[in-house]
Amino acid sequence: MASVCRASAFMALSTAAVFATAAPAMASPFVYSDFSSTVGLTLNGAATTPVTGDGTVLRLTPAATGQGGSVFTTSQISLGVGATFSTFFQFRFTNPGGISPADGIAFVLQTVNNNVGGIGGGLGYQGIPNSVAVEFDTFPNGPGVGDPDGNHVAIDTNGVLNGSGVTVNGQQNCTNNATVIGTPNCMANGDKWSVWIDYDGTALHVAVAQNSVVRPADIITQNINIASFLGQNTAFIGFTGATGAGFENQDILNWQFVDAFAPINSETPEPATLVLIGTGLAGLAARRRRRA
Repeated sequence: MASVCRASAFMALSTAAVFATAAPAMASPFVYSDFSSTVGLTLNGAATTPVTGDGTVLRLTPAATGQGGSVFTTSQISLGVGATFSTFFQFRFTNPGGISPADGIAFVLQTVNNNVGGIGGGLGYQGIPNSVAVEFDTFPNGPGVGDPDGNHVAIDTNGVLNGSGVTVNGQQNCTNNATVIGTPNCMANGDKWSVWIDYDGTALHVAVAQNSVVRPADIITQNINIASFLGQNTAFIGFTGATGAGFENQDILNWQFVDAFAPINSETPEPATLVLIGTGLAGLAARRRRRA
């Protein structure tokens, strides 16, 4: 029985004024230490911002059946030359139930508008055209989606689910609600997961780590022309997620984004050190402007 699960969330702070009121239009680079403010974001469908042990999070879907949510930047963001970018975020999936933990989330770049795609196996992403996504899938959907297992990462385009993917650290036994919590390498195990996604203009690099901010080797390195799928060099950027007959809370804990290929190598820090990161990212932007 196929399940229905995917959701998304997002928030922004201009690095030029990390602690000031956010500008009406989104700017890059930006850093989100949490989501206690959603200025600059549009939440769709089931997406909310509850307070948890991780602080105020972007909850793309609650732990309930048949949910779909997304969060995108309210304004389109300019990408780097050739649609280059780097991003880092952390997620946590909790309270799995129904037939299995399900279904997962996607990081999405798209040019249409703020919306939610197909729920369940559609991950809140299915049907969104002019888009590129990286999915983090926790349910093995059957015919029509063809997931390899219930614990994989894949790259999707134009609102179509890939039907293949790479199993996270070889761990396929992640579909039992009673045992998945605490099972190493299962994305639905309740641990904090770190994600790095970087596009250098030719290859999309994806890395994931469990309870760590030390970047491991890429789980996926795939050549792709992102600009050709978007049809332009700007995009709404954010997350989607969904549930179906199985479910889980799907939370984004923090997020950083840079409009250039400039891999981010550490966790979003505590607010006291955000100014330092903002200064560094602003310096990166200034250097790019001088080169232009």
